[in-house]
Amino acid sequence: MPSRRPPPVDFVRSPQAVQHLTTFVVAAVTTVLLTRTLLALTGYPQIGGGAGLHIAHVLPGGLLMLVALLLQLAYLGPGPRPVASVLGGVGFGLFIDEVGKFVTTDNDYFYEPAAAIMYGVLAGVVVAGHAWRRRRPLDADERVAAAAHALVDGLAGRLPAHRRDEALRMLGKAGSSPAAAELRSLLLDVPTSSPGVPHHVQRAWRGVAARFERWSSAWWALPLVGVLLAGQAVLSTLVLLEVWSRRDLYDVSVAGVLLGTGVSLLLAVAGLVQARRRGRRAAMESFQRSALASLLITQVFLFVSSQLLATAGLVVDLALLGLVNSDLARHRRAPR
Repeated sequence: MPSRRPPPVDFVRSPQAVQHLTTFVVAAVTTVLLTRTLLALTGYPQIGGGAGLHIAHVLPGGLLMLVALLLQLAYLGPGPRPVASVLGGVGFGLFIDEVGKFVTTDNDYFYEPAAAIMYGVLAGVVVAGHAWRRRRPLDADERVAAAAHALVDGLAGRLPAHRRDEALRMLGKAGSSPAAAELRSLLLDVPTSSPGVPHHVQRAWRGVAARFERWSSAWWALPLVGVLLAGQAVLSTLVLLEVWSRRDLYDVSVAGVLLGTGVSLLLAVAGLVQARRRGRRAAMESFQRSALASLLITQVFLFVSSQLLATAGLVVDLALLGLVNSDLARHRRAPR
């Protein structure tokens, strides 16, 4: 009987693809909001002197995207991907922040519908990434290939202990694949090493991760995240309506904030309901979507009417995403 598997292609999917795409988008959105906040606080300075020159921030954005691309082309193994996700996201954020100049005849940086364009592009990346993974889960061969990818760093003496543990867990989900046993043996034989970053930076990063891990496992984490997400959605709506009553706003900005707060509120409430019916993991997955909706929709459109509130919302969303992702990571590591 002929196999129904799709024909082989040159690309093997990464188990961390959605994680890296989310990091990319979060870095891009954060860059857009912080860039506009800093420009507003400094009075939108012209960088380039008085010789008729202006160095737009799309240029350093392009350079950062180039660095992210070169990291992927020049180095083997999965090690460069987290760094490339952040640098590429920051570079893309600086690039797309100036989209108003690219779509208007008068190079209008303050073109308000630009927020809708930014949202459409960035939200599309997240939705496409999740749909791409859910359409067909990773099979056993792809899990084995991912573990072999980590072994590349081990053979070069560049494999941290936590990444080896992730590769071993990946092999544990590969079933009875013939190569799984041999790869497991090789991974256990290669020595682990400290990550290639300064010790104090690594220690600080692990300290933050450990704190999120401890907080996310507390009994109060789930209801607190749900209440904060719902409260933030309600507060953003009230601020928008108050600003709208005092001055004119573009309809697309108002519609964007109302859409974002509505989706975020519904997902937050759904998570609180699912906590009893389907368990903690289902609730946290709903909270994750709620926080992403707030970050990718609400804060981008809210920036048009209230830069301060949008920046504060950014900080809250990132903190809540850290708690939620830490809790979900702990569930993934737990034995079934």
